[in-house]
Amino acid sequence: MAQSRKAKAADGGARLRLIEATAKVMRDEGYAAATSRRVATEAGVKQALVYYYFPSMDDLFVEVLRAGAEVSLARMRDALTDDDPLLTLWSLNGESRMTALNTEFMALANHRKVIRVELKAYAERVRDIETAAVAVSLRARGVDPQAFPPVVVSMLIAQTARSLCNESAVGVTLGHDEMRAFVERQLRTLAAVTPGSGR
Repeated sequence: MAQSRKAKAADGGARLRLIEATAKVMRDEGYAAATSRRVATEAGVKQALVYYYFPSMDDLFVEVLRAGAEVSLARMRDALTDDDPLLTLWSLNGESRMTALNTEFMALANHRKVIRVELKAYAERVRDIETAAVAVSLRARGVDPQAFPPVVVSMLIAQTARSLCNESAVGVTLGHDEMRAFVERQLRTLAAVTPGSGR
C-alpha cells in the first residue's frame, strides 16, 4: 500500500512537470516548439514518459489548457469579488504572461479540432464569470443595464486589454499609454457612479 502511494506520487510529479514544461515552452517559444522531445528535456524526464502519460501531443495540450484554465478561473472568481471588479477585470486581462499562452492556444486551435472544442468551452466559462461580475458591479451602482449591457462592457474591457498585450508582444505600442489611461479613467468614472443616480 505504501509502495503504491509512493509510485503514484512519483507519477504525479512527472506528469505535472510535463504539463508545466509544455506551458513554458509554448509561452517562450510557441506551440510548434512543444515537441515531445523538447517538452521532456524541459521537464527533465525521458521522452518515452510523455507518451506514457499522454497518448498523443493533443492529449498533453488539452491537459495544459485545462490545468491553466482551472487556475485562471479560480483566480478570476476570487479577484472579481473585489471592491472594483471592473478595474480588476482590466488588470487580469492585461497580464502578458497569460495572454501569450492563450494566443498560442488560439493558433493551435486553428489546426486541431480537439483544442478548438476545449478552448471554446473555457472561453465561454470565462465570459460567463466576467459578465456576471460586471452585472453585479453595475447593478450595485444603479447603472442601467440597457444602456450598459454587462456582456458588452465585460467584452470591451477584456478584449481591449488582450489586444494591447498581443500588440505589445510584437513590438506595437503606439497609442497604448493613451488607451490605458482612457480606459482606466472610464472605468473609474463608472465605478464612482452612486446607486440611484443611474446612467
